[in-house]
Amino acid sequence: MQDFLLPPGQVYTPEIRFVDIDAAGIVNNATYFNYFEQSRIAFFEPLLGKKWDWNVAGMVVARHEIDYRLPILFNDNVRIITWIEHIGGKSMTAAYEVYKVHGEDWGLVAEAKTVLVSFDHRAGRPVAWATEVVEAAKEFGLGRPQISV
Repeated sequence: MQDFLLPPGQVYTPEIRFVDIDAAGIVNNATYFNYFEQSRIAFFEPLLGKKWDWNVAGMVVARHEIDYRLPILFNDNVRIITWIEHIGGKSMTAAYEVYKVHGEDWGLVAEAKTVLVSFDHRAGRPVAWATEVVEAAKEFGLGRPQISV
């Protein structure tokens, strides 16, 4: 079985913790959003640099949507593929596909999107994306990456 051949920031491997598991023995549906947050951090850090001042040039979540396909169990081997689907003046859409080892291959677990709004936390209001964010995202490439699973 081949792993995903993508840049490191675009493939995130979440740690499936016991606390993530609900009474049904699967990862609780709300926990996925924590995984997506971590995958966005892993995606943006190499793109924008670790010295990014998130208080001034931050972002807030405006919307989440997710479609669940398969449950994640405690010992599952999981990968999250992250990309920027769209970038506008003050918002952008991050998209994700979640996979786990299912039999001999990677099985699609979930598909999701997050709308992010550029936000100046000091001023307390949305602002236009900084030029370096837009340029970095466009240079990296918008849209779903080509993957083979």
